Amino acid sequence: MMTEIGCKTRTWKKGGHPLVVGELDVGASVTLIEYEMYDVQPVGDLDAWRVPPFAAEIREVPGVGRAIVARGSTNSKGALANHLFTWRTIQDVDEMPVNLKILAEGEEEISSANFIEFIRTHRGELKADGAIANDYSEDLRGVPTVYLGVKGCLYLTIWSRGNRTAGGPMESEIHSSDAVWITSPVWRLLKALDTLVDENQRPAIDGIWDGVRKPTKQEILMVSRLARKFDPSAWLREGHVAKFKYDLPKRELLLRYLYEPTVNICGIHSGYVDHGGTKTVLPHEAYAKVDIRLVKDMTVEGTLRKLRAHLEKRGFGDLRIEVHGPYGPAKTDPDSWIARSAIEAVQAHGKEPEVWPSSGGTMPAFAFDEYLHLPWVATGLGHGAHAHAPNEYASIDGMRRFIAGEASLVYAAARRHRPKAM
Repeated sequence: MMTEIGCKTRTWKKGGHPLVVGELDVGASVTLIEYEMYDVQPVGDLDAWRVPPFAAEIREVPGVGRAIVARGSTNSKGALANHLFTWRTIQDVDEMPVNLKILAEGEEEISSANFIEFIRTHRGELKADGAIANDYSEDLRGVPTVYLGVKGCLYLTIWSRGNRTAGGPMESEIHSSDAVWITSPVWRLLKALDTLVDENQRPAIDGIWDGVRKPTKQEILMVSRLARKFDPSAWLREGHVAKFKYDLPKRELLLRYLYEPTVNICGIHSGYVDHGGTKTVLPHEAYAKVDIRLVKDMTVEGTLRKLRAHLEKRGFGDLRIEVHGPYGPAKTDPDSWIARSAIEAVQAHGKEPEVWPSSGGTMPAFAFDEYLHLPWVATGLGHGAHAHAPNEYASIDGMRRFIAGEASLVYAAARRHRPKAM
């Protein structure tokens, strides 16, 4: 599809899944880097899907209308395909107003190793004026979002195994009757995990809050404006969530969401877990998948060091920690030309966006900051939901709006940005 719109294409990798690079040079004065991803999350429980997860069937979604229900429809193969349709449509009726350098990675869900390494080692080839990482951002009310930041993510596997220091079975599971006098690696893991958060599930790792930067006056003002538009009930409805864990006014709720780190358990595995049966064992090992979301000024290295020291101090120094390709948080200037272009493009379609100084989610946008020193933005018309969950979907009418909005964005970018004279 990139070749069909005139891109020079190639793939690049150092192991893993390749980065697909497409360069479209139309001789314009403005160049954008377009971030895309073609990998997806595992489908999870097949029985929870109303359609085969990779069949891309069109179904009616209550309150939304006709939608493509499939893994990757909203996160983020839908937007990838829609972008390429947009550029082809523009070429059918006009000239592209900007040059594009498209970077489509296949490892976003497993920490973007090739994407990050490519940017780090190819800075000269990636000279540009700004970057976009756009997707469907409308909520169920039809209100789009402009994101100006993301959190970082430290993803870990924490292992507890029987060993000579802590005790427990060391080679395989044993009979559960031995739990009366043999230490359980499973209980040790649970006890260790429990120390990582307080009674409200806020991070309690020793020293973790020392690296957390408080929001600036400008950021607090942005959150105050956002709170006037933010609809907590819509947020809960979209996620099928009963309530927030804090009973706070909207502004304070948003400040926590945007500017506080989290320690989250994604999953725990050990021993006998089959449904419908019984097996009495004392497992020899257990592991937990844990993600720690990082906010501005927190570092991957510093957070990992604090975690190890925290566990060691409490007698859990034997737990083994595997680190899976982490990256830090990122921010972009709300007054940057690309942010203003994105807002203008959304407004051109009769919608007033919510401008979020950050997102609670994560993507490797730090590479735009740290290596390329580019302003960037994440936004987009259109609606999709249930990313990472069963029955992920993207609205078909929303896809049409997304295509129109992205066309408006590149024209707005071409008008608004004035490259510096050489």
